[in-house]
Amino acid sequence: MNLFRKKAFLLIFILIFAVFSAYAVDNPIDDLQKNVVDLSTTLAKSLPFNSALGLNWSDAYIGKFFPSLPPHFGVGGTFGVTTLDMPALKGVADLLGYQIPTNPLLTGKMIIPAWAAEARIGGLFLPFDVGVKFGTLPSIKMMGIPYSMKYTMAGADIRWAVLDGKSNLLLPNLSIGVGFNYLSGGIGASIGSDTSFDIAGKALTISKPQINLLWETKGIEAKAQISKQILILTPYIGVGAGYSWSQAGYDVKADTTYDGDPIDPDVKAVIKQYLTDNGLQQMTVAMDGISSIIKNEAWNFRAFGGVSFNILILKLDLTLMYNLIDTQLGASLSARVQL
Repeated sequence: MNLFRKKAFLLIFILIFAVFSAYAVDNPIDDLQKNVVDLSTTLAKSLPFNSALGLNWSDAYIGKFFPSLPPHFGVGGTFGVTTLDMPALKGVADLLGYQIPTNPLLTGKMIIPAWAAEARIGGLFLPFDVGVKFGTLPSIKMMGIPYSMKYTMAGADIRWAVLDGKSNLLLPNLSIGVGFNYLSGGIGASIGSDTSFDIAGKALTISKPQINLLWETKGIEAKAQISKQILILTPYIGVGAGYSWSQAGYDVKADTTYDGDPIDPDVKAVIKQYLTDNGLQQMTVAMDGISSIIKNEAWNFRAFGGVSFNILILKLDLTLMYNLIDTQLGASLSARVQL
């Protein structure tokens, strides 16, 4: 991806998230950690849903690569979005110095984008196919915009054709499969004012911090899909069930003081004891900032479906998705060349 396309994607990402730097805050550190736990729980349900974008091809089975003629394979790309409940992310962002305005179109929700290049190839002799996807955007900044973001998506699956309807006018294609999805990302900004938190009646002050909200998920998924080509259209529906391992939180880089004193070993020991006594061990405090990443595991269930428009060897897919766990929505548009 060239620099122009990176900048364009970053601008889209920023506009979708609509995140703006705000003001210094003064809150008990307990509030921040409670919101991070809530964020991790929420993202454990929503991130795997976002990571499942891509490889949702209209054909439940594309056909064997060999010995069929022509050999069956395809390559293309997809761009999509899923929704996310805003309160969990907004709670952490507000306490760290972000301000995330309410979305007037989707009250209480945010939109998370995703993109990936993807390819699929049919099996050798046996009726199966294999797919892979990958998309990334290294941490970059745009001139004049004080935000940065990073993003990586990867995945693979294998599908077995239970029914091959390509040679039968009445039978559909029906496949079952299993796949692996990975997604990591984050968005950061430099806050122009100090941010402070109350720890045991004293102020933990972070001077004009660089704040990064971070997330990551990886998981396995079993899925089943049915499709049938009707002239230039291929409608399809499917379901997926999986288990994921996710983590989310923040990493703040800045000069940090406690009641005006540097975070030397003695001060650090006092803060650590307070965090331990109050069940906040997942937070780390150092002279160069604070951080907290909370891990979570969850089951995930989704339904998906849509239609593709087939123009010779070009296929344009429109896919809609529904998260059965937290009622989030998703949509993607993909284009590929497929034989």
